[in-house]
Amino acid sequence: MSKKASPPPPAPSTAWSALLLSGIIGLLAGATITYFLMRPRAATMPSVPTGKIMPVAATNPDPSKHLPDPSLTAGQTPAQADRTLGNFYYDHQNWAKAIEHYQSAIRQGSDDADIRTDLGNAYRFSGRPEDALAQYGAARKMNPDHEFSLFNQGGLYLEDLKQPARAVEIWQEYLVRFPNGANVQAARLLINQALGNGPDPQLPTTGPAPQLPASSGTEDLILRQIQSGKTKPSSP
Repeated sequence: MSKKASPPPPAPSTAWSALLLSGIIGLLAGATITYFLMRPRAATMPSVPTGKIMPVAATNPDPSKHLPDPSLTAGQTPAQADRTLGNFYYDHQNWAKAIEHYQSAIRQGSDDADIRTDLGNAYRFSGRPEDALAQYGAARKMNPDHEFSLFNQGGLYLEDLKQPARAVEIWQEYLVRFPNGANVQAARLLINQALGNGPDPQLPTTGPAPQLPASSGTEDLILRQIQSGKTKPSSP
């Protein structure tokens, strides 16, 4: 007796084939749309290795502008060159390098009230108020008529050493000793701010106010005054 052949498996239904085909087309269409949506963003994003921090050069395209040109110190003595480089780094707020060069200039004999005051400012901006105070004191001993070293002490006592009463005393002394000084208006304003008073009636309410930069706070004004009060340059 012959063995009966098994019937062939039933063909998939038309509805099932259509559903499968639609799914494949949908996946392909979705992938294509996603690619074209994401491609413009990916093209504008910088290429940064995974897990790496973008180097500073990526946000500062010209870091060389913060490095001194060799011609800056051409023909100068070592003491003069250190002083010049100290000024350069100070102006670019590289306090560590400014301190290094100022100290080197002082060791080589380029020492006066001006460089001591600038060194004190660099110490202050580096978070070393006691060292800054020592330099301001040295400047005052060298030249008792050096107004910037006295004025800057007030800001140091107010903002860094948290002694507003002492700051007011220093600025009042400044007004007495230097009635025509470059920072008279700033000293008056800072005294009133430190005491919590209103505007000083002696300050002009109209017209330009020389040596009195616009400021939204005491600290900002002090820093601006210190920046404008630095003494550049001086011969060793």
